[in-house]
Amino acid sequence: MLYIEDTFYTKQMLTDHPVCRLNWLTDPAQTVVAVCVKDTAAWIAFCLYMKQMHGTVVPLHPDLPEAGARRLAEQAGCDYLVYADFQQPIRLAASTVRPGGLIQFSSGTTGDAKVIHRTWASIDEELAAYGQRFPLTVTTGTIVACPTSHSFGLICGVLATLERGATPIILENLSPKHILHVCQARPTAILYAGPGLVYLLSQFKQRLFAVMISGMTVPTVWFEAIRDVTDHLLQQYGCSEIGCIALHPAPKSAQAIGYPLPHLTIQTGTIDEPAELKVKAGDQWIGTKDLMGQTSTGELLFFSRLDEMINVSGLSVYPADVEDVLLRHDDVEEAVVFKRTDRLQGERVCVQVVSSAKEAALRTYCREQLAPHQCPSDWTFVPAIEKLPNGKVSRVRLGVTS
Repeated sequence: MLYIEDTFYTKQMLTDHPVCRLNWLTDPAQTVVAVCVKDTAAWIAFCLYMKQMHGTVVPLHPDLPEAGARRLAEQAGCDYLVYADFQQPIRLAASTVRPGGLIQFSSGTTGDAKVIHRTWASIDEELAAYGQRFPLTVTTGTIVACPTSHSFGLICGVLATLERGATPIILENLSPKHILHVCQARPTAILYAGPGLVYLLSQFKQRLFAVMISGMTVPTVWFEAIRDVTDHLLQQYGCSEIGCIALHPAPKSAQAIGYPLPHLTIQTGTIDEPAELKVKAGDQWIGTKDLMGQTSTGELLFFSRLDEMINVSGLSVYPADVEDVLLRHDDVEEAVVFKRTDRLQGERVCVQVVSSAKEAALRTYCREQLAPHQCPSDWTFVPAIEKLPNGKVSRVRLGVTS
């Protein structure tokens, strides 16, 4: 069935787990339970049980303090919060009855995190489509080096692997040396991990069989470093409301985020005229707020978050283009480009940077590499880029607070 670190669990072992026989859970199909535990085996067994029983679960990051877990559980409208101990749940106000499924929170990159409810039926549809578009052999296993409380690790890393009859290996120890050791011991498995961690692994120069990255598009220097140590670099893209939207079997650039999954209908722009990607889910069109273009072969290319694109006197500036240039400078460790309102130009290009270089030197460097309207006018040097709890950077928030 699956490994958690080097311990193998059969389907029967998970089915017989004590969390599948809880006295307080008398009607799983009518109950919403938030779960914040460090015991991965217990969490996976409970999640699979609730899926089978058509109940609803809210996975929470295992490192959340109790107060934070309770706040999110109440926000999601849960009946119970399991915090650390499945035998001693915290009773909350009764929830609204809803179809069984998974409740997660949007990233909050562009504002407050939203509560997203997806039915198990919609997740099963995604899993079937994911398997059809899967770029390697169906028996290819996975090494899940990311939280299974998030959809990338849980749905695409664990559930999709089980769906195609392969074996996932869920890691609890996310130290780079341990991950690389597991990759070496499992030379035909795909590594599922966040882009930042994969970039860090690439610095060890160990050859990797296959890597699946997700989430934000990575800076070009990261993309090239990861590609240089990987036999199969894979990319997927999605959003909280729909799950995985596109998979790419062999992206040639950081912009190339994949081909749409076969169960989805999409609308977007072209390479010359990018537009917001909209996806049809059921009878409803959902805007992703991502500016995309689709090639004649169906490949989707990412340009910018819609609300992050900078309009300087009518000329578009994509933050990633400026960041890619800055990150190629030897003395720049991190750089995030964002916008502020400008009285004369409408908007202006701002940057927060971690660098030992002087501002004048970086301004000169940018003028040599970028068009005038792309060059940052506001520079802020910081010891570290401010990030959200999920590790992402909110350019919108930087534009307001920095």
